[in-house]
Formats: sequence, structure tokens, C-alpha cells
Amino acid sequence: MLLAPDPRLLLELFPEELCAKITKARLCFVIDDDGTISDSFPMYIDWLARKLKRSLDLKDCIRYDFSDVDRRALGMLKIGVFSNAGMHRNLPLVPGAAEALQEISQEGIPIVILTARPPSEEMKRATYNHKVRNQIPFDLMIFSPRKKEIVKEIKKLCRQVVVVDDDPAVILSVFQLVGVVAILFGARYNEHTKREGLIRVARNGGRNAWEEVLSIVRRKILNGRS
Repeated sequence: MLLAPDPRLLLELFPEELCAKITKARLCFVIDDDGTISDSFPMYIDWLARKLKRSLDLKDCIRYDFSDVDRRALGMLKIGVFSNAGMHRNLPLVPGAAEALQEISQEGIPIVILTARPPSEEMKRATYNHKVRNQIPFDLMIFSPRKKEIVKEIKKLCRQVVVVDDDPAVILSVFQLVGVVAILFGARYNEHTKREGLIRVARNGGRNAWEEVLSIVRRKILNGRS
């Protein structure tokens, strides 16, 4: 587990066995937590509704920064929720997350959880215990908002990096990098994010978004590995 590492020193901080595993697989799967593994967004909306003393629904927020709910919302969340480890201990999982990540892990693909959660000891324990308790496989957990820089460093070890994140800014920053397959994990607050060549997954008929991710991984990556 790495807490706010300097991206320039990242590979020096990686365990040797993980470097070897990524190099052997020629691939690394880098996944965000909130909004992709942990279904935290309903908790954010519920908390805001209580603080703002008005009824709110998930459909009321179509911007990632919550500015359409209230111009103060993001600042309120940063102070009251984002750094509160206790509020992140028992979050439900996004449907299909555990099963998809277990399949990816069974294929021998290294999994790095890259989260922008605050790198406190309490948040580290809450996040780690949540993943273990819910049988979410991972090889390394990194706490840092500097996601593009970290992805670029990981890419030095392998032919391809798959990045899955619900933050449109993160995906837009990496989707044109050579050797990176960037997947925007669909949510109401990122449905208007469109760029030529951008991959966005969402519920499709009877399939959840994680099943769509798996379909892309199988088609674009696993079938092409030699």
C-alpha cells in the first residue's frame, strides 16, 4: 500500500514481485474505488440532503463536482465526508465489481487500486478492510490524486494498461496515451462526456456496467495476448 507517493519514484517503491508480475503479464489493470468498486455516490447525496435540509435524489446530480446540487456541495463533502474513514467502511459494492475483478485476477492480470481518497492511516485501514471483507482482489493499493502521472509510470513496465474510472477528468487525461485503454465507468454525472475514441460503459439491457468492462477486456486484451 502506497500513500501519496511521488510518481517519479513510484517504480522504486513497487514490490519487486509486483514489477515482475506486471512485466510477465505485459498488462496492468488500474481501477478507481469510489463509483467503480464502492457505490459511494448514494451516500454522498444522502449526506448532502441532510446538510442542505432538502430532498435530493441521484437524478438531481448530473455533474461530477455536484455544482448543480449546490455551489457549496463539493466543499462541504471534502470537509464532512471525503476524509471521514468511518463513512467508507461499509459501503455497498457496485453491482458486478467483485465478480469482474475476481475473473480479471484469475487471468493473472495484476490489479492496482488507484484512489484519490485522503491518504490517512484511518482511511487506509477502512479501504483495505472493505476490499478484503468483500473479496475484492488487488495486488497494490495507491492513494493519490496524481493518476495520470502514476499510470504513465506503470506503463513503463508493460505493453498495455487498462484504466477504469468514473471521473471524466481522469479518463480524459489518459485515454490518448499510447498503450492505455481508458474506460469511463458510466454514471449519470458523466453521461455527457464524449470524445472520439472514448470508451464509456454503462448498464446495457440485462448486463451491468462491470459485465461491459469484462467484455472489453476479453475482446480487446485477453484474446490478443500472445
